[in-house]
Amino acid sequence: MKVGIIDADIIGRKKHRFPNLASMKISAWHKNNGDNVALEWSYDNVGNYDLVYISKVFTDTVVPNGITNLSNVKYGGTGFFYDKAEPLPYAIEHIMPDYHLYDNWVAEMVEGGAKPSQFDAYQNYSIGFLTRGCFRQCEFCVNKNYKQCIEHAGVEEFYDPSRKKICLLDDNFFACKDWRKLIEDVKKINKPFIFKQGLD
Repeated sequence: MKVGIIDADIIGRKKHRFPNLASMKISAWHKNNGDNVALEWSYDNVGNYDLVYISKVFTDTVVPNGITNLSNVKYGGTGFFYDKAEPLPYAIEHIMPDYHLYDNWVAEMVEGGAKPSQFDAYQNYSIGFLTRGCFRQCEFCVNKNYKQCIEHAGVEEFYDPSRKKICLLDDNFFACKDWRKLIEDVKKINKPFIFKQGLD
């Protein structure tokens, strides 16, 4: 099967410089199942694929009218559904991300004059969630449907030893009762790590 993946945010947002984790996991799952996968950074070639996934994080990222109605297109993410976004199937959610999905796009951007440093997140970080959820239920937040923060995955699930750093996307890490154990596992890797969403 020929599979295309579109990260709508890299098309619709000029200064967006962070990979779509769901897209990388979907890519990994399809590659593991023998499919040919490519990242598309325009909507022009959607008809050339058996299946196309479109994902976006931000609600104000524009997607062409009618594109999500095509029979070979699946779409998802908070950018489309906000707090009602459907979670990935377990087998995809808990797969090692395809950290090479964006390689050709990054190379083209740099060749076109972009600074390589803009693509640090694409090339140098292992990215994932140790925990999911938050107890605060803030009205403005996509996590308002959660009532607690729970362990989601061990760092080994998304850690690539070839990458220099680790980026954690947790929503409210210290709200998880197991945070001490989880952070000790990260520290044992002995590489720099950040919490991209901050810490509460």
